[in-house]
Amino acid sequence: MFALLMSVQAQQKVETPLGLPTTITDLYIPGTKVEPIPRKDREGSLVIRVIEIKPAADGFRYDLEVYGLDPGEHILSDYLQREDGTSINGLDHSAQITTQHALDSLPKPEELTIIPPKKIGGYRLLSIIVGILWTIIFLGILFYKKRPPPTEAPPPPPPTLHEKLNTLVNAASDGSLSKNQQAELERLITGHWKQSAPELASLSPSQAIHQLRTHPEASPLILKLEEWLHAPNSSASQADINQLLEPFR
Repeated sequence: MFALLMSVQAQQKVETPLGLPTTITDLYIPGTKVEPIPRKDREGSLVIRVIEIKPAADGFRYDLEVYGLDPGEHILSDYLQREDGTSINGLDHSAQITTQHALDSLPKPEELTIIPPKKIGGYRLLSIIVGILWTIIFLGILFYKKRPPPTEAPPPPPPTLHEKLNTLVNAASDGSLSKNQQAELERLITGHWKQSAPELASLSPSQAIHQLRTHPEASPLILKLEEWLHAPNSSASQADINQLLEPFR
């Protein structure tokens, strides 16, 4: 029975787009409890967070959140360890990180078919319509009084980068940041610094984030966001957030 269960586990694979987290539920791992291997050097192609641990026969079942930083297939056991620091054997569950977004597979809309309008009538009806139009135009010329066009309020300016980041960072601090917002936040940060630091322009998103962790201006926000994504802090003040966003003004 144990061998059969391990065979089922070895065949499991989850596929998720690059930069978007996904959840693996009820993953059975025999033996003592496991935990993510600490990312001491801030490197790695996969980030794993344990959401829930449930006791099971001769082991435990885990709900995990997996976040891919580099495309390709990644074996989960390479990023997990026992609580005593020993490695995990026999777990071949993997995560396939793709560069294709879920919206790319949606069918394209069909082209509209232009249907020519039907004729509204013969020559007599056309003459009547033309006569009515000319009468309306003539009366409009006689009684028209030129009025100044109404003054329209100018459209509001688009939100600045600082304003966009302020909204997303506040959501990250209190734990209400959605998966799409998380991807948008990463895109805005890396895009800004790739323009400010040309040496980052040719790097992949994960490589750019790794470089920014040691950047004197970018690292405070990057490290604080990583901390909030794993342990939100709703008591973070707006003054603290403004200080983190000062380089983006």
